[in-house]
Amino acid sequence: MRFKLIVISVITLIAAYSLFWFKLADDAKEMTLAWVENSEERLNGVKLFVGDVTVSGFPYKIVIEATTFNAAIPEGFMTVEPILITIPQISAVYQPWKPNHAVIVTDYMDAVIGELSMPSVSINFEKVMSSVILDEGTNELNNLSIIADLTSWQHGLPGEGNEVSFIEQPEFHLRRNTGGNTSQSAYDLPVSRALYFKSRTSLINEFRNTVLGENADQIKIETLLHANSQPDYSIAGLSEWRDDGGTLSISNFEYGSVDQKVKLTGDLTLDENLKPLGAFDASVTNIASLFLRLSENDNIPEMARSLLKNQASASSLPEEVPLAISMQNGQMYVGPIMVMELPPVIE
Repeated sequence: MRFKLIVISVITLIAAYSLFWFKLADDAKEMTLAWVENSEERLNGVKLFVGDVTVSGFPYKIVIEATTFNAAIPEGFMTVEPILITIPQISAVYQPWKPNHAVIVTDYMDAVIGELSMPSVSINFEKVMSSVILDEGTNELNNLSIIADLTSWQHGLPGEGNEVSFIEQPEFHLRRNTGGNTSQSAYDLPVSRALYFKSRTSLINEFRNTVLGENADQIKIETLLHANSQPDYSIAGLSEWRDDGGTLSISNFEYGSVDQKVKLTGDLTLDENLKPLGAFDASVTNIASLFLRLSENDNIPEMARSLLKNQASASSLPEEVPLAISMQNGQMYVGPIMVMELPPVIE
């Protein structure tokens, strides 16, 4: 009798869990399709498109697979130009007891910034895994993490012979902070977003004519965005953020290799022309190598290049040198030396 009771109880639990799983699976599929259908309203103009959707994973997880996934991000949302993201196949994995947290996996995805026929930048991601956590009450994005094996990009269309930049094993983590003011200064705005990024070997051609240089074995960035609300990436949105007193606090930045590394901390905002404005405390290892590289940069005034070359040959330079880096009047200074012109972040 007791054995029968145990068997009946086990069968009842299995049946109940099966009904529970299939109900959650149906709800997850309907929620995903509804979220995609209403994405333009929920995501401030971002349009999502999916192909055929299937659900599997019984009994331990819920796996939603789509044959294609596209996202059209309007201009001003992230950059001054529109962005189109294309993923040929994608899977989202949920735990039945935690439907607001999804792990999304795809082998390949690409993105273009600008018009599809003539993009400003073409970007490729390989072996991508991301974690998305939504607010249980509002379904708004709380946390986002993206990890890839490789990210590469170039200006223009692929195959046009343009230089390709790349970053190996990038990790990007975005955290939403809805609490009070967490900074040391009461004059700072609340923390709207916290951003963490790190990667391994990289070749960034856009940094070739800067203090950083194009080659790095490791990159680490930890920043806090101070804002009353998330600013739009537009002239009006960034101007309002700046006028409200918005700042970007860089609590940690490391870039370089074992032989030469740049570290800095500081705060950044924008001037009236939307050019970077800020000050940083930095330290540089093997500064002679940095001075020598900058002295060969044709974009630096000849007098500054001559001074840098003389400093690079000095035998009294220490292994690690503290530096003051400032951005003002549309120019970047290392100490008193102007090393580069700064363009507006948006035009």
